[in-house]
Amino acid sequence: MSAPRERAVQARTVDVRRRILDAAVEVLLEAGYAGASTVRIQERAGVSRGRLLHHFPSRDDLLVAAVHHLARARITALGDRTQWPEEPGERIDAAVEAVAVPFTLAFFWATTELWTAARTHAELRAALLPAEREIAQVIREIVDASFGPDLCAHPGYADLREVVFTSLRGMALTTAFDDRPEPTARHLERVRRVARAVLLG
Repeated sequence: MSAPRERAVQARTVDVRRRILDAAVEVLLEAGYAGASTVRIQERAGVSRGRLLHHFPSRDDLLVAAVHHLARARITALGDRTQWPEEPGERIDAAVEAVAVPFTLAFFWATTELWTAARTHAELRAALLPAEREIAQVIREIVDASFGPDLCAHPGYADLREVVFTSLRGMALTTAFDDRPEPTARHLERVRRVARAVLLG
């Protein structure tokens, strides 16, 4: 196979894989884990059954790959910010706001669908855990970059980072049934106060 033809084949392969992953996320968000069948995903992606199975022999592998494909893209984009306030208190406030952003994005809800299903589904859990650990490490690095090296050097920072992260995740989960903005705004203000107290107190 000539080099140009080989590159064209590779480009088509990448495009098909991306279409399958994008379709899987859309179906997962619309229909939940139980409704995210490979048939629905195949139809949404506009590919043959054989093409889908060539890329993803297992439904769970497909759904995990799809969610983390989206998560990596969105989370990496969050790490692109380079301008931060110089005053420590303002930096803390801006960092908390930045850390809260992932919990408002589609990949969080797609991931939540998989977490919930994995509680009673051993095969899904086995597929999900390695990818989740990888994403968690990327998120920690971006959170650290958001707070900056001076604040990260505080003895209480590592514990605070985990508390902030789990608190914001819990806040986001409540919006599944109560999407009023007021409780979210109050909780964010609470998290900012706690972060300031730990890092500046």
